[in-house]
Amino acid sequence: MNDLPDPIGRDDAPGAPRAGEMTAIPPPARHPGRDVPKRKQLEYWLGHFSQFDLLTDLPNRSQFIDRLQCAMARADRSGQLLGVMLLNLDRFKAVNATHGYRIADLALQEIAGRLKGCSRAGDSTARLGGDEFSVLLEGLEVKDGATIAAQRVQKALSRPLSIAGREVVITLTAGLAFYPPDGSSVDALLHHADVAMSHAKEHRRGGCEFYSPDLELAPGGDAQRRAVLDRRLARLTPREREVLDILVAGNANKMIAYMLGTSTRTVENHRARIMAKMEARSLPELVRMVLDVHDGVSKSARS
Repeated sequence: MNDLPDPIGRDDAPGAPRAGEMTAIPPPARHPGRDVPKRKQLEYWLGHFSQFDLLTDLPNRSQFIDRLQCAMARADRSGQLLGVMLLNLDRFKAVNATHGYRIADLALQEIAGRLKGCSRAGDSTARLGGDEFSVLLEGLEVKDGATIAAQRVQKALSRPLSIAGREVVITLTAGLAFYPPDGSSVDALLHHADVAMSHAKEHRRGGCEFYSPDLELAPGGDAQRRAVLDRRLARLTPREREVLDILVAGNANKMIAYMLGTSTRTVENHRARIMAKMEARSLPELVRMVLDVHDGVSKSARS
């Protein structure tokens, strides 16, 4: 494994990464020059990393949500449909287990490149985290236009990946929701696209499913909700899972801080990130969704 390139370069200096050392983040056309103080360079890269995924250089979840909100406003003005396509790589954990994390990271970079390459100029591709990606499809006259986009994505990944002399086969499953018919808010659109993707995973892995209210009433709805929650839990860091476990047990911030040996402010920051990733609008809703579907977060997070 030592002969494999490191997909994420390491640099002790606070300035811009050296050429060739960070393959995922190419130097921008107008980055701070060497005559600019290192503090300015650091501010630039911190700003970049707050909006873009470090590994793939695609917009991250936060930037994706900002773009989705802007796209919804444009759809209101144009009267056209906006498609939100969520993509989940099938059995990607097996790739990590079989080939190791470096091959898996390089595979994610290649997948990101293919997704960008098959997207229209006006579409926005993002990595939401882990093995989840998303594409915003603007300017749709009819829903069938999204079918064509999904077919382009499937075709882009139909060829095996060739990484460090190894052939890696990846497939993905897609779920689609549309604005405005499938939801008037960011949370509703993402939830409904997630429901559609879960249904596709359950019934035709490697395919694409459009959201319909009937999907949430169909047999196996509980399994779909568990699948949605599992993916949200997968977005949490180990520390956030630890905080969530204690939150669900009913402990207050001060008690959590004492148990973890940290400050209440740190706990509040973790709590805010957890609620955002789990798409919960309140702490009671967060606890209820975990307990109702999984009988406790510890069991579900480790299964």
